[in-house]
Amino acid sequence: MTATQAIPFKRDRSLATLAMIGSAACWGLATVASRDLLEQVPAATLLPIQLLASLLFLAILASRASRRPASWPLLLRTAWPGVLEPGLAYGIGLAGLSLTSAGHAAVIGSAEPMFIVLLGWLLLRQRPRRRLLACLLSTVIGLSLIGLCGSETGNSATSLRGDLLIVLGTLFAAGYVIASSRLANLYPPASLALVQQGAGLLFILTLQGVIVAAGFATPRWDALDKAVIAEAALSGVLQYALPFWLYLLGLRHLSAASAGLYLALIPVFGLVAAFLWLDERPTMGMLLGAALILASIAVARRYT
Repeated sequence: MTATQAIPFKRDRSLATLAMIGSAACWGLATVASRDLLEQVPAATLLPIQLLASLLFLAILASRASRRPASWPLLLRTAWPGVLEPGLAYGIGLAGLSLTSAGHAAVIGSAEPMFIVLLGWLLLRQRPRRRLLACLLSTVIGLSLIGLCGSETGNSATSLRGDLLIVLGTLFAAGYVIASSRLANLYPPASLALVQQGAGLLFILTLQGVIVAAGFATPRWDALDKAVIAEAALSGVLQYALPFWLYLLGLRHLSAASAGLYLALIPVFGLVAAFLWLDERPTMGMLLGAALILASIAVARRYT
């Protein structure tokens, strides 16, 4: 690579890094916002509102950001990862978030880079080095500390079941990263995020229709205040539209493993926001678990 070629390459990598940091900031802050909203809106009602707002924002962004029209018939074939995330990941994750704290969710979500490596090994036969496996083990220990130590929250709403649901949702999110890493360079990020989130919303609405038809739940759309709906819509842009667009933008210049490591920044934003906004005070054990996860990811970066 010549010096002239290296300048645009470094610039692209720098922009990708900034995009990844921005996506992590959005996800960390949005986790806290959603946790606050779940006190007023059931998870089954909140998610469709957030996704509808996100789709509207992405549609506007895609129409303005794309220099060339996307081939929509081909683009729709790339929509299926949206079933993994936001469909399954956030459908399960919001249910878990309603049972645990925003701080727990943010820190547990930081294990996603390790899950990406693990799924890449199982699904793509990309076997990691032994040192990377050691990092994965220490991440699991960190997760255990977070789940067992609890946190000193204002409402003491921590639950091991909620933590386990967050872990399961994070696994689906890792699957989304692996699937989308091969698609990010094919289409504009906003257009790709639009069709994937459309697929996720369709999956969520279909699942909810089955649940309502079976008599397990009844939607509460009429009981929502307009101010709450507006807040939910804004949180949807923060949690889905902006971070997914930024993440897919970063994936154009980074590998899935490299991009996933930046997700370790989510608890940094999430824990601070949870402390300032929700008065969630982490215990020493939770902080130790968070530090162990972040240290593991920092070391693992050398081997991905």
